Amino acid sequence: MIDDKDLPEDLKGDIVPEINPEKLFDEKEYSTIILGSENNSKHDNHNADYVTILVSPKTSREEKDEALIKLKENNAQVFMINAIKKTKKPDQKVSIIAACWETGLDFSKDFLFFVDLIGSDDFHVSFEALTVIQEMETEISKENLLEGLKLLKSVKAPNVSVNDAIELINNRLNA
Repeated sequence: MIDDKDLPEDLKGDIVPEINPEKLFDEKEYSTIILGSENNSKHDNHNADYVTILVSPKTSREEKDEALIKLKENNAQVFMINAIKKTKKPDQKVSIIAACWETGLDFSKDFLFFVDLIGSDDFHVSFEALTVIQEMETEISKENLLEGLKLLKSVKAPNVSVNDAIELINNRLNA
């Protein structure tokens, strides 16, 4: 590393300190979610910013509320589903799934996607996915309800969310 005292006066202070690469990959220090690509539209870039706000532990409740409003205004269902699919860290995935019901957006087209998430080994992922389904107001087709029931019954170690979802779907089928 170059010592500052060895530099000419006009360059002092312009050197970026050396960064320890191990620190960049420390999940406690940093978290990376790749939500798009350079081909993203301006609209998707904004949605990526809003999702980043949602998953950041340093974000205030007011900032999160504003991000939820913006995602709803942008009808960001497709973007949010893709973000859930790409996110590896369970706590971040939970935040994005929760945002699906918190925005009040209609995710009924993604019913089976959320049913599949209910079967997750992570209880919080499972619970938030169940909440998305509970909040769906649009009618779900009988064939999707039956397919969802089939998916849930195939879960090897069903948790309380799986059992609640089975009951919810049975109630919708019998209504």
